[in-house]
Parts: sequence; C-alpha cells; structure tokens
Amino acid sequence: MDVTESDSDPDDSVEHSTELVLRASALPAVPQQPSAGTVRTATGVARVAWSALSEATAWGVGTALGVTGTVVRGSMAGQPPREILTEAGAQVRDSMLRALGVRPAAEGEAAPESSPLTELRARGAELLRQSADLHSADESHPAYSRILDQLAPDEARIVRFLYLDGPQPLVDVRTGRTANGRGGRFNLVGDDAGLRYPNRIDEYLTNLRRLGLLDFGREPLGNPNRYQLIETLPEVRKLLKRAGFTTKVLYRSIELTSFGGGFVRTCLPIPTLDQAL
Repeated sequence: MDVTESDSDPDDSVEHSTELVLRASALPAVPQQPSAGTVRTATGVARVAWSALSEATAWGVGTALGVTGTVVRGSMAGQPPREILTEAGAQVRDSMLRALGVRPAAEGEAAPESSPLTELRARGAELLRQSADLHSADESHPAYSRILDQLAPDEARIVRFLYLDGPQPLVDVRTGRTANGRGGRFNLVGDDAGLRYPNRIDEYLTNLRRLGLLDFGREPLGNPNRYQLIETLPEVRKLLKRAGFTTKVLYRSIELTSFGGGFVRTCLPIPTLDQAL
C-alpha cells in the first residue's frame, strides 16, 4: 500500500538542513564610510586643539593641559568646533588674568565699583609704569604748576634772589621775657630782594618753607660780619638789651633747597652769569 505524503508522520516530513545559520549577533560589523560633514568636523576639532594649545603654552604647561582636556571632552561630547573654541579661549583668558594677579570675575558677578582707594592705586601703578619706561620724555615736576598758583609775586622774587645770591643770614632771638613769650627771626631778605611788601617777609618765608622751596639752616654762614647789619636793627637791639639768662641768640641762615633750585631754573626767568654780576 502506497503511503502518501499527507498520511505520513509530521516529524518524518521535516527535512533537517545541514547548512549553518549565522546569527545576527555574530555577523561582522561593516565599517561605515565617514560622511563629508564628519570629516569637516574632525578637521575643525583638530584645528581648534592646535590653536588653543599654541596660545596656552605661553602661560604654562598646566594651562596647556587644561585647554587640551577641554578640547578633548568637547569633541567626545559632539560639541561644534565653534563652541569648543569659545570655551578654550575663555580658559586661556582666565589663566592669563590669574598670571597677572587679577581675579577673574565669576559668572553673573557684577564688576566692582570704583572707589577713591582703587583710583589712587591705579594712579600710583601708572606712575610706577612711567618710571620704568626708559623711553619716556623727561618732564618737569608736576608740583611746579601747583606751586606757581600758591605763590605771591614777592615770594617768586625771594626764591630767585636766593638762587642768584645764595644763602642769607638769619638771627633767631629766643627769650621768654617778650610780650608774646618768644623773640623772633630777623633777616634783611625783604630789603635786599626789593620786595613790594617787605613787612610781610615772615608770611612769605613761612609759605615758601611749607612749599619746600627754602629752609632755615642750623649752621651760621662762614662770614660772621654778615650778621652785624641784622644786629643793628632796632627790634633786635631792643631784645638784646632786655636779654636775660633765658635769652638765646642763634645765628642761622635762609637757603634754597635743591627742590627750590630746580623750581627756579624751570619756572622763573633768571639772568645769565654776566648779567647777574
């Protein structure tokens, strides 16, 4: 009796294949060809890394490594090259500010308001910078212009007189028996310099000393005869006549300071040596 295919056992009708079936997981991965956009992105990242590293090496190896790490992290995260360059440039600027001793402002932090102290320190720093500049022009002292505004006409004549004629004699009489409790300082500068108001000589000398243009020397001049005319003044003779054990007579001088000499040479017209003689 013939057995048909429909009457056969289902298990016997299944033909077992001898071919190996490759699983999907075992299939080798086919490498993807990089697209043109990916190539341009990789090239841009490499260019960014080289540019940032070149700028950073000027500020130290630590900064260079930090910038390189920023570039690597940004490229792995898929950031655009422009964003990576911005971040790396900001890191270089912060490192530069720290190298100069300037604390970088935090994000969202407002810039510190200027105060009188910071302005003064900025002006002082500018003076130090100009002092270190070997190519700057040698200008006159900035105080000269202010001193001219604080001088009376007779005071300008006094400093020029001291510049041309040298130190002048000064007699300092100190006594406790006078009405004001002390004696006084006597000199002939008011008459010798040809002042318009010679009776204001004490005010003039006080102001000139305050400005640093002249000073009172503690030692007498080399020629004692120059004090004789001052001792013949009526005020001095009266004090010496009433002098007691507490009276002191000091022979001193009025002389121009080196700063005052520079002021006269810079700001006042002075005759030549032949004219002065």
